[in-house]
Amino acid sequence: MTNAIPPSNAGNRRRRNRIFLGFILILAGFLLLLQRFTAFEFRNWWALFLLIPALGALSTGWLIYQNTGSINESVRGSLNGSLLLLTIAVMFLANLDWAIWWPLVVIVPGMVLILNGFPLPGSSERERPLALRLHRPWIGWSGLGALFLGVGFLLNQLGIFNPAVILPNWWAVAILIPAFGGILTAFRLLASGNGFKWAAISNLLTTFTFGVVGVIALTGLDWNLLFPIFIIATGILLLLGVFRR
Repeated sequence: MTNAIPPSNAGNRRRRNRIFLGFILILAGFLLLLQRFTAFEFRNWWALFLLIPALGALSTGWLIYQNTGSINESVRGSLNGSLLLLTIAVMFLANLDWAIWWPLVVIVPGMVLILNGFPLPGSSERERPLALRLHRPWIGWSGLGALFLGVGFLLNQLGIFNPAVILPNWWAVAILIPAFGGILTAFRLLASGNGFKWAAISNLLTTFTFGVVGVIALTGLDWNLLFPIFIIATGILLLLGVFRR
């Protein structure tokens, strides 16, 4: 089923974008007048215009969903594009202190990566062999790592909880999360019946790299150990590839 937007829907999208622009211009003008003649103060009013592409992306995603009847990759792409713009716009419009709330720009991209990395049940992406979409799980698990990192920093910035009380280098867990996902992906590759092929080898090599970097960062070991360990692991995996069945 095609993801293309029919001409009639494309016309609806342009009309909706004009409606968004019109309402935002009216709102911006009204707020500027209110600020001019009253004690009302409205900072960063220009951030209203960030809502135009954000709402336009949401509208495009809705039109594609109406056309395809499923939440496919194009729908999710439109949703993902709007999330970050909406977050930045809200932060400016609400005049949030960026020194405190900056982790939001880590949390939201993390959510975007999760949406892009883990295909929904019934999507066409899930029908492809895992070896041909190996980047997808890595995107999703990296998104989980970014989400963990952003939430940890935000809790610390708000004075709710300092993760360093439990682990001084707690942020390294965000590196180990993709490594854990890589291990699960390796088991899925082997369980798929394809055997120990290059997809599994490359996945294990990436997993090992993330894992070693995460462990060294978490424990505070000497970073000079990373390169020789990586060399050894690469050699082992190449030998396994030679003798694979």
